[in-house]
Amino acid sequence: MSGRKFTCIAIAAVVLMLTAVMVSGCMGSAATVPTGDIKKFSSAEEIRDYIRNNTQLTGNSYYATDGVWATDRMVAVPPMAVQESSAKGVAQSGALPSAGSVGATEHSETNVQVAGVDEPDFVKNDARYIYVISGSTLTIVDAYPASTAAILSRTELEDSPREIFISGDRLVLLKTGTSAIAGSDDPVGTDVAAKMAVMPRYPYYRTAPVTHAVFYDISDRTHPKLLRDYTIDGDYVTSRMIGTTVYLLSRESVYPYNDRIIVPALRENAKIIATPDVYYFDNPEQQYDFTTITSFDASNGATKDAKTYLVGTGNIVYVSTEAMYVSYQKYHNIYPVRGMMEPALKVGQGSGASSGIAVPVSVSSIASDFNTMSEADRQAAIAEMKRGEQEAIRRNEIDQTTTVIHKIGISNGAIAYRANGEVPGSLKNQFAMDEYDGDLRVATTSSVYTARGQYEYNNVFVFDSAMKTLGTLTHIAEQEKIYSTRFIGDRLYMVTFKRVDPFFVIDLSTPASPKILGKLKIPGYSDYLHPYDKNLIIGIGKETATNDWGGVSTKGLKLALFDVSDVEHPRQVGKVEIGDAGSDSAALADHKAFLFDREKNLLVIPARVVKQAATVDTKNGASPTQVWYGAYVFGVNPETGFVLRGTVEHGTAGNGYYWYGSSQNEVKRSLYIGDTLYTLSSAKILANPLSQINTTIATITLEGNNEVLYPEMRMME
Repeated sequence: MSGRKFTCIAIAAVVLMLTAVMVSGCMGSAATVPTGDIKKFSSAEEIRDYIRNNTQLTGNSYYATDGVWATDRMVAVPPMAVQESSAKGVAQSGALPSAGSVGATEHSETNVQVAGVDEPDFVKNDARYIYVISGSTLTIVDAYPASTAAILSRTELEDSPREIFISGDRLVLLKTGTSAIAGSDDPVGTDVAAKMAVMPRYPYYRTAPVTHAVFYDISDRTHPKLLRDYTIDGDYVTSRMIGTTVYLLSRESVYPYNDRIIVPALRENAKIIATPDVYYFDNPEQQYDFTTITSFDASNGATKDAKTYLVGTGNIVYVSTEAMYVSYQKYHNIYPVRGMMEPALKVGQGSGASSGIAVPVSVSSIASDFNTMSEADRQAAIAEMKRGEQEAIRRNEIDQTTTVIHKIGISNGAIAYRANGEVPGSLKNQFAMDEYDGDLRVATTSSVYTARGQYEYNNVFVFDSAMKTLGTLTHIAEQEKIYSTRFIGDRLYMVTFKRVDPFFVIDLSTPASPKILGKLKIPGYSDYLHPYDKNLIIGIGKETATNDWGGVSTKGLKLALFDVSDVEHPRQVGKVEIGDAGSDSAALADHKAFLFDREKNLLVIPARVVKQAATVDTKNGASPTQVWYGAYVFGVNPETGFVLRGTVEHGTAGNGYYWYGSSQNEVKRSLYIGDTLYTLSSAKILANPLSQINTTIATITLEGNNEVLYPEMRMME
């Protein structure tokens, strides 16, 4: 997930000094920063003037207040230094205590994109214990063996808990809150350093997001002990843990109030301990964010490094073992002139004809019935829209989205900017990026508005380690969008969809010349792709069918097994459909909900299964709906596909209205410890033997407010 943004909040206040010394021994000096592309601000006034000038270049005057930009004050703060834990009993060597003297020899881990790069989640487990955020409660369960499973502790949490990491006997909690509100309008006094230690962050009525990184000693799991509690200005976006180093990315929109800007700071117990240097790029943006990366040592809670970058707004992040790639979309407000748009306006799809200013349309008369066209007409329409794109490019009147990607090096906690690049189009999610042999591979969907309608297609780009373009492959699957991508070695597997599901195999073995090796067209689509081995790919998504009006309707859940051993002719060797229209799974939106272990021949899919009754209710003329909540457990046969091993039921309902996440019985995660499968909903955890999936041997009731916080649901808050 990912990070909610507070884009409508105005920033004002005391500006913190930007010349604080960075972490001793880390890559924080100017010598480590490449010249040319990146620069470092030297004062608060420089930040203010830079934002004012560049937003005016983009036509955005929001940042100016009556054309007057007042002088900011700067506050001295102590330099950032490597901190040793002050908590008694905390190991200083970095060696972590064991997870417990008794436990299973095997246990599952969070399904991550990159091996060796752990991703946070609201539930974690080790060889014995389950740690879960349920509402505002952190619950620790002694889960193995299941016959004696019991809750060991419940810790009530303030603010909004998000995700956790587990590293031996250390737990890292990531949560969000808001900053102090109100205060004097006089931002500084004579003793500014002392004053800032006690005064609110903002000298006027205002709330702003802050992110907390909280470190616990859980060597006694019945009584977790708070070690450190840090606050970083900005909302939580994402984090990763490599070894025992946690990298946290937070982001805050820059909205000056009365011409005052405050830059992010790192606090402990309300005391400022560091203000990271702020870097920028000569790229005008319509809106700016302070994006801050902070690193910590999970073994003792000490800070390692922090850097802030003034960049555009976005939240799709990919992290390898050596770099963090931070992306955002750059929108170009260049619209065609009246004459070019008239063909679309004449069919009543725009209202700008009389004003002399054209308005881009989302769907043209050509594309409005695109799904019902014959194949010949469809191809003719695509060719017409492609010509419209080329004409718009020639006239420099194209409305195209660009994705900017910044590469930031990470190494043992040190953070150093490397390079940046741009690609046409937008990213679907973090799986649209991948680093391999030092190169970054990227998949995007381009959406272009022309006089002939909206023209969409997909692209693949390869960058070298300096973010210079090596290879391109464009205009893939025209008039379709990317639904899922998975880079595996020197190949890309990609699913696009509009009417059918083309499953593409793309060769990246020669980075300068990406090429399509083969494709398979079948109904339905896959939202997530997962490797079984080098020749088999598992897909999970939805089945589709042609409806009575000639369009496409979505049906139930779909599992597909693709054989890519013959790259030119990939084939579907197995398929399972689950439920009717309205069925859903947490795994469609969040890969962490997907549990697969090839050695155990175990595939677990959380599911909400909707079944429409065959008979019609004579009273109201509708078909009664039955909803089942639980998890489907499969084995995978490479030759024939999926073999159902059993199901775990968390609840049922019979009603005509439902939406995903509406029941406390929705299963969101699954995991295993030893020979036991555990499935989690917001109400409970069920334990079932892997040898007898249909038999529940333990139920652990989750208390708190009975609401598990799920990353995929945060955007609804």
